[in-house]
Amino acid sequence: MLSKKVETLNKAMEVEAKRMRREVAAMEKEVAAMRINKDSEQRARRMSVATTRGIANGSKPHSTR
Repeated sequence: MLSKKVETLNKAMEVEAKRMRREVAAMEKEVAAMRINKDSEQRARRMSVATTRGIANGSKPHSTR
């Protein structure tokens, strides 16, 4: 009877471990997605700042005369 309880406990622990691994993998995936979004936002900000600075520094289109 004791061995059956030990087997049941071991099985429950395995199931819980699998569930925890799945949750950790899902969280890691979310963190990776957030990092990618953050990087792309920073790149977009840098590009808009560079474009704005280019206009402010006098890079105007040439007029046709």
